Amino acid sequence: MKNAAMTSLINTPQKASVALVAFMTLIHLIMAFHVELGGDEAHYALYGLMPDWSYFDHPPLIGWLQMLPMALLPFDWAARLVPITLYALLNYLLYRVTIELFGDQSAADNNAGWLGFFSLVLLNSSLILSLMGMAMLPDNPLMVIVLALLLVIKRMMDSGKRIRLSLWLWLGVLVGLAALAKYTAITIVVSLVAIMLMEKRFYWLKQPGLYLAVAISALMLLPVLYWNASHDWASFIYQINHGTHSDSWQIERLLQTQAIQLIVYSPLIFVAGWLMMLKASNYINPANHSRRLLLAFALPVTLLFGWGSGFEPSLPHWTSLAWLLLIPIVADSLWQQRQKRWVKNVIAAHLLIMVPLVLLLHSFIYQPWIAFADYKHPLQGDYGWPEAAAKAEQLQQQIQQQSDAKKPALFVSNWSYASHLAWYARPQPVFITSSMQTQFEFWYGRPQAGMDGLLVAPHYEPNPPLTNEANHFESCQRIDQLDMHGDDNIIVSYYFYHCRNYLP
Repeated sequence: MKNAAMTSLINTPQKASVALVAFMTLIHLIMAFHVELGGDEAHYALYGLMPDWSYFDHPPLIGWLQMLPMALLPFDWAARLVPITLYALLNYLLYRVTIELFGDQSAADNNAGWLGFFSLVLLNSSLILSLMGMAMLPDNPLMVIVLALLLVIKRMMDSGKRIRLSLWLWLGVLVGLAALAKYTAITIVVSLVAIMLMEKRFYWLKQPGLYLAVAISALMLLPVLYWNASHDWASFIYQINHGTHSDSWQIERLLQTQAIQLIVYSPLIFVAGWLMMLKASNYINPANHSRRLLLAFALPVTLLFGWGSGFEPSLPHWTSLAWLLLIPIVADSLWQQRQKRWVKNVIAAHLLIMVPLVLLLHSFIYQPWIAFADYKHPLQGDYGWPEAAAKAEQLQQQIQQQSDAKKPALFVSNWSYASHLAWYARPQPVFITSSMQTQFEFWYGRPQAGMDGLLVAPHYEPNPPLTNEANHFESCQRIDQLDMHGDDNIIVSYYFYHCRNYLP
């Protein structure tokens, strides 16, 4: 009876898709109430608490999306409501994109819906994409926007030369939103030009709707331009220099980045995705227009971060848009050959390996139940910051009472630690002992000469901290230590220093 009831819940691709998305949403909601914020999550939650026209390290959309939950409920779990909602919407749009681009090939045997469901299985069995479903990053809204943009472009291409004005309006709005989400959305312009060239849609250049779309996108970009013009173009300069910290390009960095992506996106998506990007017929065969459309958006992102990773290894989520857009192509390619034994074996191996890994990863983040040696825990960078912030505030009060002096300001050594500490010690300002420009300089200003401070340093930072150098203190004295324990091991230790006379 139970098996029959379960079968009735998932006997159509729509029901199966809803069940899958509901299951992942439930997992993310449970974790949202239990897991402390990561560095990026805390950083963008602070965006929402301190809204602005734009920000130093990113355009403003991610902060604007966090404004409402942060204004009403400034808690850890509330900071995850937007990404969880975006991930559910991402699943819906991926399902629609897969069906609209490749559904005709499966319509004859009534399998179009199951092809869409298969694409969701690939999405949710990717370690990093499933985890991004609860962690706010600029890539979250960007992926949703680009999937919606693909549906608009598909309708434009199906319209021939009589394109409705509403489609041009949607094109302008979505490109504008993408530009407000992340600076690398510049690749979308490259993609649109590539589509026009590959699909020979030169008549678009003669349509007034195109220039209306350009005007809308440019108008939506004004907040970013205004903020940068008011701050010496700081964000643009940072982005130009970002990712090119090394003077030399090394293939070892590129291979290291690709190896990480192989693991976090799953070997199936990675290998099949690269095969689809390298397959010449996907670009020159007229019948493969749907694949060309997706590749036109995925390839520029892959090339941008592939080349950039030779200078500095790319973070794995930076290429999330590219791998997301490759999923419908991979799903379609495997679906067409699903009766072959090797395809069945590959899919079975993928599910048997990746589904348990996804569940294990979420459970491990929920509760670090795997034992590691002291200070070897992989989650040490995102563990124990609420307790460290509470300890720091306690020590501030003690120092103030003992010396009857001004309460020392909070200091850390980089922006990621500052995000953690500023979120959990809010509304206190947090300063950084570094000459590098960060968003915190625009929020709290630069630390002043002669300031005393309470420096919070996790064990994986140089301890004791540098002293008697520019952008550091003249002297620092360790006054306390906080050890955060797991199961019979120390995950992370925080050291607290009373530092005197900041040297700018």
